Amino acid sequence: GRVDPNKGCETLLRYFLRFQAESRRAVPLVLAGPANMPIPDHPALRQLGYVTKPVREALLSNAVALVVPSPYESLSLALLEAWNHAVPAIVNGRCGVLKGQALRSDGALYYRDYSEFATGLDYVLAHPSEARVLGRQGLAYVDREYRWPLVMAKLERFLRSESP
Repeated sequence: GRVDPNKGCETLLRYFLRFQAESRRAVPLVLAGPANMPIPDHPALRQLGYVTKPVREALLSNAVALVVPSPYESLSLALLEAWNHAVPAIVNGRCGVLKGQALRSDGALYYRDYSEFATGLDYVLAHPSEARVLGRQGLAYVDREYRWPLVMAKLERFLRSESP
């Protein structure tokens, strides 16, 4: 993805830095992808820029959670990739698509304001077993809805239904 104001990253940084200031939990926020905005100089922020596929795989394999702050998504590939690694997610609940995927998958928590963001992040950090359950439910959702044979079967059914 991109670290971009249009992807909700300014709000994410503001929320995360406030969480750091108010919480006793020392946790880094790793930002992967090209930055189209200034990133504050803070010890809890790690801006990696563009990462290769092996680095992205390593990041996802070791992530506690993925945060998807975008208010405008039609389908978040980063979210599906995280779930493919059984990583739980915290998504912007003001985005209907992300909130819908969170509810359908049971693989993510959603937030609409700072209080909900902080509560969700604190929950994932304080309850690693439950967070792993969220991640596994996200993986099950990807298995149910997004594997190629399933997608192709849905597409073929759609095309057959559209034929005269």
